[in-house]
Amino acid sequence: MAELDKFDHRLLELLQENARLTGSELADRVGLSSAACLRRVQRLRENGTIERDVAVINPRVFGKRMTVVVLLTLNSDRPDRYNMLRADLEKAPEIVQCDHVTGAHDIVLRVRVADMEEYSAFVDRVLVKPYIKRYESLAVLGVIK
Repeated sequence: MAELDKFDHRLLELLQENARLTGSELADRVGLSSAACLRRVQRLRENGTIERDVAVINPRVFGKRMTVVVLLTLNSDRPDRYNMLRADLEKAPEIVQCDHVTGAHDIVLRVRVADMEEYSAFVDRVLVKPYIKRYESLAVLGVIK
């Protein structure tokens, strides 16, 4: 990875908030010329610092009003069980984020559903498996950041 200076850091911060900012909008906020900002952004894309540009869709548009963070603990560390779980999780459209973690739990999920009824169906379909020792559900009350 290339070293990043204060201008690169500021550009990345701004682009994380809104990737559609124009070169002149970036220039106004960073203190460089529009052309310099655009060259830097192009370099950040080419060197892999910026992996991709995405659209963040409001899940409420699709009736997904509820977010649940799920902490999963597997029965054992057997690779075959982890691979079975991974295959099941990759197929579940309700999962918007899935991380393999260290500590007391093995997997952390971020799940978007319409309501508790839909979440209950998700649990029955995806989480009630012989290789899952336990799961803990945390309903998200609000997003801070």
